[in-house]
Amino acid sequence: MKVFSLLLVLCASLTLGAQIPEVPVNGTITGTIFDATNGRPIPLVQVEVDGMSDGRMTTDTNGRFTISLKPGIYKLRFSNANYVETTIDEVEVTAGKTTEASTVMPNKRSVTAVDVVEKIGAIASTAESMLTERRLSGSVSDSISKEEIRNAAASDAAGALEKVTGVSVVDNGYVYVRGLGERYSATMLNNAMIPTTEPERRVVPLDLFPSSLIDNIKIQKTYSVDLPGEFSGGLVQMQTVEFPTEKTFAVTVNYGFNSQTTGKLFRTYPGGGLDGVGFDDGGRGLPGIFPEDKRLFVGNFTDQEFQEFGRALSNNYTPVNRGWTRPQQTYSISGGNTYGKLGLVGAITFANQPQRYPEERRFLVNAGGGQPQIFSDYSQFNSTNEGIRLGGVMNASLRLNPANKLVFRNTLTRDTDKEVREFQGLNGGIGVEIQDTRLRWTERRLISTGLEGEHALAKFGNSIFRWQFTYSDSYRGEPDLRESIRGREPGTTGPFAFLNLGDSGTRYFSNLYDKIYEPQVEWGTPFFKGAISGIWKVGFRGTIRRRDFEARRFRFFPVRTGTIDFYAPTNDILSDKNIRPDGFVLREFTRGTDKYQAEMDVYGGYGMLDLNLGSRWRLIGGIRIEDAAISVLTQDPLVPNSIPQAAVLNNRDPLPAVNAIYALTPRQNLRFGYGRTLNRPDFRELSPFEFTNVVGGYTTVGNPNLRRATIDNFDARWEWFLGGNQILAASYFYKKFKDPIEQIYRPTASELRQSFSNVAGANNQGIELEFRKNLGSFHRKLDDFALQSNLTFVNSDVVIPDEPEYLQLTSKSRPLVGQSRFIYNIVGEWMKPKWRSNVRIYMNSVSRRISDVGTFQLPDIYQERMTFLDVVYQLSLRSDNRWTMRFSAENLTDNHYRYTQSEFLVRGFRLGRTYTIGTTYSFF
Repeated sequence: MKVFSLLLVLCASLTLGAQIPEVPVNGTITGTIFDATNGRPIPLVQVEVDGMSDGRMTTDTNGRFTISLKPGIYKLRFSNANYVETTIDEVEVTAGKTTEASTVMPNKRSVTAVDVVEKIGAIASTAESMLTERRLSGSVSDSISKEEIRNAAASDAAGALEKVTGVSVVDNGYVYVRGLGERYSATMLNNAMIPTTEPERRVVPLDLFPSSLIDNIKIQKTYSVDLPGEFSGGLVQMQTVEFPTEKTFAVTVNYGFNSQTTGKLFRTYPGGGLDGVGFDDGGRGLPGIFPEDKRLFVGNFTDQEFQEFGRALSNNYTPVNRGWTRPQQTYSISGGNTYGKLGLVGAITFANQPQRYPEERRFLVNAGGGQPQIFSDYSQFNSTNEGIRLGGVMNASLRLNPANKLVFRNTLTRDTDKEVREFQGLNGGIGVEIQDTRLRWTERRLISTGLEGEHALAKFGNSIFRWQFTYSDSYRGEPDLRESIRGREPGTTGPFAFLNLGDSGTRYFSNLYDKIYEPQVEWGTPFFKGAISGIWKVGFRGTIRRRDFEARRFRFFPVRTGTIDFYAPTNDILSDKNIRPDGFVLREFTRGTDKYQAEMDVYGGYGMLDLNLGSRWRLIGGIRIEDAAISVLTQDPLVPNSIPQAAVLNNRDPLPAVNAIYALTPRQNLRFGYGRTLNRPDFRELSPFEFTNVVGGYTTVGNPNLRRATIDNFDARWEWFLGGNQILAASYFYKKFKDPIEQIYRPTASELRQSFSNVAGANNQGIELEFRKNLGSFHRKLDDFALQSNLTFVNSDVVIPDEPEYLQLTSKSRPLVGQSRFIYNIVGEWMKPKWRSNVRIYMNSVSRRISDVGTFQLPDIYQERMTFLDVVYQLSLRSDNRWTMRFSAENLTDNHYRYTQSEFLVRGFRLGRTYTIGTTYSFF
């Protein structure tokens, strides 16, 4: 709450006089000047307002300018010694409003007079500016602007990305690009890598980032040597809210109603006083009397001490009913202002979103002859979760002069889940019907702070020197997961009795700390030699990552069963009166693999050349050398001087990349790209730490012998920019993998252990089609309508080696895990400025994909096709757009999430339809 209050005060204080808005006198013109050939922002461009002797300024290191003028119509003139002088006519300035006037300037040596006329024009909107940036980009990429994010139904970055070509989002926030799973994607925030908050995952889930904090998102699909080399599917680059060109202060309130949750019975459990805002008050922490460096083994402590340990843990195993579930709530505040050379912006968002999702789960085994049969059948599987999200941004920019700028960025996100999970059904391992109850609290936190500088050095050939240092810290805590299991004979209707099983009466505590230190520098010098021009760059990026993970496990064991009524409620069975030397005793069963420390140091240096050959050809090539050292030490946390199990991986890799662009016309490009990238094993995949999520389900364990995979990537794209926010594009890609890491299943007595291994190779190829068009070009009555659509078709196959460890795999030829063959999006928009109304309809569909690899003649598990339909209506209540109302309907199809294995449904659930109504008021 202290963090929330502090950010709230800072956001409000960013504006002067926010309580009593002043009537603005001037308006603002702002924009970015790009090189028409290579898209590079041009620094030190002279900007003049025609007819005004004092209306002059110079673009900064990002090619950006801002001018404050009285309302009226103006003509802007742009000049630079190496570029053709450019003008934009009839730029309208409105009091209190910002007019976007970005444009491009052609290089004097590479264009004709005709080219100049065709290429120059103001970029009017955020969405259009993103497309212009994409047209001038040196590699294949896609993007989504702040405008598009705000207009969508999505509440976080993951939901916004679902509308991007070739992107699907699975498991609450993990991005799959071009059919490739999360391991082949990477995420950057403000040009810095960010650590994960999940020990079972290699990348951070993007549902951790509220959409209100995001300015734009780009997905880099082809490799460039100035980027880290560890991605293949796509590199997600998020930028937080930009610096204001004028005073801003806005408040947003949203309420959501879920058809499956709101107003229904909700299961929860007593917690702490701050649960509703996502903070544990300390009550779930391991009691202070527990020793930190000594295991609770018999002989180490007396019976009396064991009794005190057991009674120190809270007696709370039974969920309670909340009679009526409140609506989902989201609140956000943003504000900013510019004070001379200093720009400040802040934003904060808070959400509390309860969700019920009843489901069914089954686990199969081979019955002989390749025939599967149900091993564990949990047809009554119910979960309720209260998700609480807090996010904040606080950025400052200091423009020392047009040639020098400093930026200080800070981002905080915090996500908490309070979950009750209850299921009932036949457990094949013990042959009885069980009733399992688990209470769980999980909190994830990410803090990223960075300082960066940009300097234009006119004395060194107009070189640009950029530097940045970012520190990111993530934390995941799971204090006091508790689980109890009760059972009865199959086919009977009597009461369930407490079972003495390995997961019954357990208490689990874990903490993960993941930190990244990332220094980077880059020097770029432009050059102009006749018809040849461009820029050469050299740079360095270090990624220094440290992780500490530790878990402790405890369980109550019954000593004299005759003294305990096992049919009583669990809170009575494990009450203080039964925790005694001849009743239940607490023992620790923390495993020797429940603690690991990991380090990864990646140092990458690169050199690249961006070359313009006349007015049509552009060639970008270079090489990056990455030295990587990964070390994972797994050791028993409670055995002094224990010998750790070490996994060490050291590689030096040259990573070349070439991108070629041919301008068929000023609005059409042909792109070709090749790049070699990597996929390194994650810490979790190298550590032998073991975890079972569902009783009777799979146990996951790491493999310290994994190797890094290499990928050769080939891309081709044709794109036609039709003007405004309109485009036609078609792409083809092919990826060849060597030693890809796949999740496999190893033979054990239970046949239910999964791990990781390198397979020989894999291939992935596909096509992407994209269409954005205003329909008014077909008929004038359709002027108010626009249509966007994209389709991705992907085909992949994995080469399974004929080696003993793979003999248990059922499929010898199959797609990559998580790869969908078809992904498509359709977005229809109706805009009626006269009515101040806007309606958008979104449809997203993802075809079936493998979620788990089959073993011992059992078929692979597929997640079946998913289709989603969302509608958003936005109404401006005032002509100046300061007050807007917004209604959205999400998941109107009530998509059935289905996982099948052969003809068996092994998992199925729905999330219900969500209807949200909200309002935003801008004070300026």
